[in-house]
Amino acid sequence: MRVSRRMRLVPWAVFLTLLSTSALAVGTPSGTIVSNVASLRYAQGGASLQITSNPSSFRVDEILNVVVHKSDADNVVVASPDTRRVLRFMVTNTGNGAQKFQLSSTDALAGDQFDPVFVKLVIDTNGNGVYDPGVDQDYASGQNDPLIAPDQSLAIFVICDIPAGRVNNDLGLAALNVQAVIGTGAPGTTIVGKGGGGSDVVIGLSRGIANAQNGYRVTQVQPVLTKSQTVISPSGGSVALPGSIVTYTLRLELKGSGTTINSLIADAIPANGTYVAGSLRLNGTALTDQADADAGRFTGNAIEVSLGSLIAPVTHVVSFQVRLN
Repeated sequence: MRVSRRMRLVPWAVFLTLLSTSALAVGTPSGTIVSNVASLRYAQGGASLQITSNPSSFRVDEILNVVVHKSDADNVVVASPDTRRVLRFMVTNTGNGAQKFQLSSTDALAGDQFDPVFVKLVIDTNGNGVYDPGVDQDYASGQNDPLIAPDQSLAIFVICDIPAGRVNNDLGLAALNVQAVIGTGAPGTTIVGKGGGGSDVVIGLSRGIANAQNGYRVTQVQPVLTKSQTVISPSGGSVALPGSIVTYTLRLELKGSGTTINSLIADAIPANGTYVAGSLRLNGTALTDQADADAGRFTGNAIEVSLGSLIAPVTHVVSFQVRLN
């Protein structure tokens, strides 16, 4: 157990209250002075009188609790080898006072087939939940430990490389570990005078620590589909105006090794556009708009190109045109 400064155990009645509120942040900020005065109104000799009691005051203590959840819906799909792959986590301060948290990662975990190679932790500086290289800040323990306000969350990215030699469906787990800088300990332990407004800090059920894990799932085939567009206006420029022709280009890159089956590229025509008949192309070769012997067709509201079985690595490019209404 890590302790910090003077610590004591809270009374049992207070600890029961702590147990009932630790899952969510308490609404009243730590350090708040709660004060009230009672009054007595009465009549005597035909006069209405009132007296007040002495003020009764107490300071709200700070509850220290933290939780971590993975933000990715499932394991992150990777190749082998692969570099700088991102796992996303969300750290939430469920206490009632701002706290700094120290971060670390563990990549040697049970229940997987390989250990990811840890590269770094990154703080979501711009708060968009997406890793932006060059924008989001690399984490350095003790130098930029994130300060998280009560009831607020912060995205943290665990970035790892994937070793070579892994086979299809191999799983590599990694965890984000979080602990409060001010201290950790048994639930109910108090750090005296170090909370907001000079209040005490009461350690909650999280013990001031939390962790979560997610994994990288190796697949032999890595498909990447990229869409781009060019615009030619009626006057010959590149301004999007009614009557402009938009050429959409879909680039499919199949990385890694292995085979996909029943591969189909589909793209809906924008609601404010009209498909240009006969404009569908696959790798520069014209395709008919009808469902016939070639790979393409126009369905009436979308284009579809059937690529069948594909052996990686391979690249295919589909293009078509739309006239802006």
